Amino acid sequence: MNQGDGNHGQYMCDEDPLNQGSGNHGELESHDSNYHDSFDGFDADMEDYVDTYGEWLGVNYGEDSDTLNVQGDIDPFKCFQTRDVGMATATFLSKHIIEQLKVDPNMPLKAIQGHLSEKFEILVSPSKATRAKQIATKKIWGDYELQYDQLRDYLGEVQRCNPDTTIKLEVETEPNPESGTRQFKRVYICLGSLKRGFKAGKRDLLGLDGTFVKGPFPGQVLTAVGIYPNHGIYPVAYAVVESESTVSWSWFLECLGDDLDLQSNSNLTFISDRQKVIIPAIQRLFPLAEHRYCLRHIHENMKLQWRGKAFKGLLWQCATAPTVPQFRTAMDHLKRFNLSCY
Repeated sequence: MNQGDGNHGQYMCDEDPLNQGSGNHGELESHDSNYHDSFDGFDADMEDYVDTYGEWLGVNYGEDSDTLNVQGDIDPFKCFQTRDVGMATATFLSKHIIEQLKVDPNMPLKAIQGHLSEKFEILVSPSKATRAKQIATKKIWGDYELQYDQLRDYLGEVQRCNPDTTIKLEVETEPNPESGTRQFKRVYICLGSLKRGFKAGKRDLLGLDGTFVKGPFPGQVLTAVGIYPNHGIYPVAYAVVESESTVSWSWFLECLGDDLDLQSNSNLTFISDRQKVIIPAIQRLFPLAEHRYCLRHIHENMKLQWRGKAFKGLLWQCATAPTVPQFRTAMDHLKRFNLSCY
């Protein structure tokens, strides 16, 4: 198509695909394949199409029925540019952020948008960036539902590789008894070697704590740790439960007591934070056990009113005193330093 010097162009129904017209028009054969792609049944329906849409498109027939006039100037070298590219799907974009998410799994959404927009010079909407991040994360970490489907196989392999390991799995009952699937509720794991090591060391001290499980299926991880003779932390058992409650802590402590041969009259010391749901569980299962609070949490509470290295140092001296007389001496130092803190 050639740029004419008038105010219209003409498309000629010629056998030659491209004809150089004379005067102020450009000529192009109507049977060009591009037009077959654009208009279904171009040859048969052209007259009806022009009658219907001609005024809107600025197109009409010339004096002879073989000529189409396009009103206005035609510039083949200019086209409307858009940065909203439909072919840049979330699946396509996800392939180009996998390496970034491996380095920074918490990469902000705006950073993902900026990276993709700069790389491809396109507009990436927040929703498309979110879907791309979800797809890329799934490729990196796997499908959460598929992981739960493989849970029984994983637990069986743990028991096979670790003799004398205790695993207790609980599932929710489905409303339909004929259903072949069950919903995960909680699982308890105590590796055999860790169990035997704690019994051999016989240091009757256990630290209890819980933390969040992030992801599409939230929950809580409950842990029990001891201290081995070199004063290092010794993991004993852990569980993944639906929530941190008195019921879940009671279930965890019952399983732990069975593994470690603990009785209701066992002379044991538990250390935990000030989580209220742990206290009734310990009192019910081990009424004779001592229960103390973690020094870190005590210090966090103390910092609300008494701050500074001096208070922290005096607190640490009291907590690490190996004998009762040394503990009383450290407490006297704290009393003289600040009576209200004492």
